[in-house]
Amino acid sequence: MKKKKIFTFILIGTFLTISLLFAEGKKEAEKVLEIAVSFPGTVEFFKAEMKGMDKAAEDYGLKLTYADAEWDAGKQLAQVENFIVKGVDLILLCAADNEALIPAVSACNDADIPLITFTNVVGSSPDGKFEGVISFIGTNEVGVGRLLGKMAELSLGDRKANIVMIEGTPGTPCQRMRAQGFREVAAKHPNWKIVYSQTVPGWTKEGSLAVMEAFLQTGEKVDLVSCQWHAAAVAAAQALEEAGYEGKVYVTGYEHSKELIPHIKEGRVDMTANYSIFDVGYNAVEAAGKYLKGEKIPASIIIEPYIVDKNNVDEVIPEL
Repeated sequence: MKKKKIFTFILIGTFLTISLLFAEGKKEAEKVLEIAVSFPGTVEFFKAEMKGMDKAAEDYGLKLTYADAEWDAGKQLAQVENFIVKGVDLILLCAADNEALIPAVSACNDADIPLITFTNVVGSSPDGKFEGVISFIGTNEVGVGRLLGKMAELSLGDRKANIVMIEGTPGTPCQRMRAQGFREVAAKHPNWKIVYSQTVPGWTKEGSLAVMEAFLQTGEKVDLVSCQWHAAAVAAAQALEEAGYEGKVYVTGYEHSKELIPHIKEGRVDMTANYSIFDVGYNAVEAAGKYLKGEKIPASIIIEPYIVDKNNVDEVIPEL
């Protein structure tokens, strides 16, 4: 009888051990990988990008945690450090400042947390390649600047012309590199003169309108306004119209939006460029998910933008 009780206790203990091991294994199998996503600030562009990220997270069974640095590089670096302390599985970083966020790379590497950048690079390479960064997903921003330069060439040819540049948040990779690419093209045209260039903190339409109005008050002639984003192009066209400016002024932008459509159709904005913002967000999270599952991903996933004008504007569905 005593031996029977001992056997029963052993049997129960064995079942309990197996049950606990099974539960622990099931719990481990159900663990959802967490990806921290750090945005530099809040603009409509990033809201569109988040839609793609959320869809990829749903498709790949991932958890996303978002942070907004409010265009403060120091705050963004602190947010990255907090994510490291939290022990997330991977960090997706869109840098507020491509130079100031370089320490985030070594911080992630030291903590053995994978780092992928998207939209805004870390470092000076426009294709996003940087030692310690697994991959970059986005556009080549110097190439974007050159595309803005191509729009100027299509508009002006090589004739004598005064150009105004409206640029985005100072210090961001997009602002710096788009300006670099545009100036590379402008340097090939000695008859062109950049008479005014101004950055706009926060990439706001209101700020762009104020910049264009300030230039028009100088009374200087302008032949083309090159804008680094869509809302600035709308603002420039509005300022020219409200000022009753005489003569043809070409206005070009970057990214497409619903607000731009009537301006392009009616000739107030001549060109913009487009690519799928949703796809960049989706591809960034997809790349992160694949990497965490052991798949190899390329060092750069570059999205190529294309020109939108009155000839194809009806065929392009804007995401903004």
